[in-house]
Amino acid sequence: MDADVTQFDPIAEIGRYFDDSSLPTSQSPRAVVIAGGVAAGKTTLRRAQYSTGYVVLDAAEILLRLCQGEYLDFPGPLEEPMDWIGNGIAKRIFRERRNFVTEVIGADLAPLKNMLTAIQAVGYETHIVGITCSPDAAVERNANRSDDNISAYYAEAYHQRWILANVDS
Repeated sequence: MDADVTQFDPIAEIGRYFDDSSLPTSQSPRAVVIAGGVAAGKTTLRRAQYSTGYVVLDAAEILLRLCQGEYLDFPGPLEEPMDWIGNGIAKRIFRERRNFVTEVIGADLAPLKNMLTAIQAVGYETHIVGITCSPDAAVERNANRSDDNISAYYAEAYHQRWILANVDS
């Protein structure tokens, strides 16, 4: 499939992730990083507890929107527009000092620590929300994962790169 991304307005695509609920009600904006193993339930938790009040920074969600319901490998031929939109979301998050949420596996602590340190350095209140499940449940969930359920295992590096590239915006 050759996805036609020409029908997307990139500025509008960035804007769709923002609403007034993500403006902080306290002096410091909040960054929530949901960390956990593959198929532990990070996205389920994010949708249940952080669907309002936060800008979602998620490469998988951006890609799925660009795919328009068709299956493409991650990041596939849409990597460039996905990356552009993700960078734009991160830039606006920090420029406007918005609350945001993102997901990571967190297995490699050095990049995670660098990202959190950079976020804190610009005055964000950071919260790491760890989520676990039994290995059997994770294996079963991962085996039954649908094409439109992309793991943070693949998306994490984009989230970290976008944040580090734009934290000083």
